[in-house]
Amino acid sequence: MVNDPVKRTKSIKVYLFKEEKTTIEEKAIATGVTASEYLRSCGLRRVLTAKPPADLVTIRATAGNLKSELMMLSHLAKETNNQQILDTVNKAIALVDQTIAAAFNLDVPDKSPSSQDK
Repeated sequence: MVNDPVKRTKSIKVYLFKEEKTTIEEKAIATGVTASEYLRSCGLRRVLTAKPPADLVTIRATAGNLKSELMMLSHLAKETNNQQILDTVNKAIALVDQTIAAAFNLDVPDKSPSSQDK
């Protein structure tokens, strides 16, 4: 609890089911704080990730479908022992992975054949 001489004056009204209220109160008691302190702690310390925009979700789904199709082509290229097609498909798969990573700000190692030669 903050030992601040200034009293808190702002509130947020939250509607709960009876079971939710009971659970929050039980968790607060178990941690030795009031329900207000417990909720303040949860709300101020917990970091939630933002939901990505719908267009990025669509990009991810489309890229995932594309990668699936490319993986099937890769399998066929291996079966026919066509290294040129296999190399091209693997480059395309790497580009799809990079597209997904860029859309979601993810770090994905560069697995393209040119980076492996270094």
